[in-house]
Amino acid sequence: MLISPFIYKEAVVSSEIEGTRVTLSDVYEYEAGRKSGASGASRNELKEVHNYVRAVFQGIDELEGGIDNDLVRRLHDTLMTGVRGGEKRPGEFRDTQVYIGGRGDGARFVPPPSSTVPYAMQNLETYIRTGGSYQPLIDIGLVHYQFETIHPFRDGNGRMGRLLIMLMMCDDELLPESYLYPSSYFNRNRDEYTDRLLAVSRDNAWEEWLTFFLRGISQQAKEAFGRASELLDLRDEYRDRYQDEANSVSQLSMEIFTKPYLTVNEAQELLGMTYRTANNAVSRLQEDDVLEEITGQRRNRVFRAREVFEIIQKPVEELQYR
Repeated sequence: MLISPFIYKEAVVSSEIEGTRVTLSDVYEYEAGRKSGASGASRNELKEVHNYVRAVFQGIDELEGGIDNDLVRRLHDTLMTGVRGGEKRPGEFRDTQVYIGGRGDGARFVPPPSSTVPYAMQNLETYIRTGGSYQPLIDIGLVHYQFETIHPFRDGNGRMGRLLIMLMMCDDELLPESYLYPSSYFNRNRDEYTDRLLAVSRDNAWEEWLTFFLRGISQQAKEAFGRASELLDLRDEYRDRYQDEANSVSQLSMEIFTKPYLTVNEAQELLGMTYRTANNAVSRLQEDDVLEEITGQRRNRVFRAREVFEIIQKPVEELQYR
């Protein structure tokens, strides 16, 4: 119930750092069958976020064997195939020089030559798989810096690097699942994020970068806890409210936490019941304003779980912490 909305939120914000204009509503509507988002996001931008969601779930599914370069390349292929940058050899380490913040002598940062990338990534894989030298969160901060410095792919390094943070936290058993979305912190502090990374390369400012990184993990842990607490409270409220209703209604009131945007056909699939039964369950929750129809159409209707979505989107300062 908690993993899905948190992964979607991470996907949206991580893509936003790279310049997309997609909102969380856009992504859910896109997956419910609408061709474009209300914010004006393009289909290609929506697919970028959708690819990130797929890559996170894929990473979790394939994490049992540990994190290695084969996994990193597979996830990068999932991230980049069919979207902006998809022509730049997704899933393959770069074979050309890249620049950050300009080109040539005017670049803000120049990653190492492409010929050194396989060797550097092999060293990084060894560091990850042997557990590193420090406490897990310190090691994750070090690995994130090193990954972004190597810049192993021609495109998509930022998204892949942030995805790696979550996977490492799960692999090190700091999290049972990917509940924490670090990109929100990096996005709120976007300039400082890039400045701190660059300062390590230029001034050896490791302590400043790690302090910034750890502060972000702390803030996002609190935010995730607050959001999760409110979602669990709402779930308990719905469970009590609909426990004496038809099984289709009580079951759907739980399913909307993992899928807060849905059509009647999707409700039917989630419930494993007839279309008529699913439609009646949707109508019952709509009567209580638990679901709201957002298209204004009589056909191809899309329903949003209003209170669930409000918690997922609620500003950080409004979250209630236990």
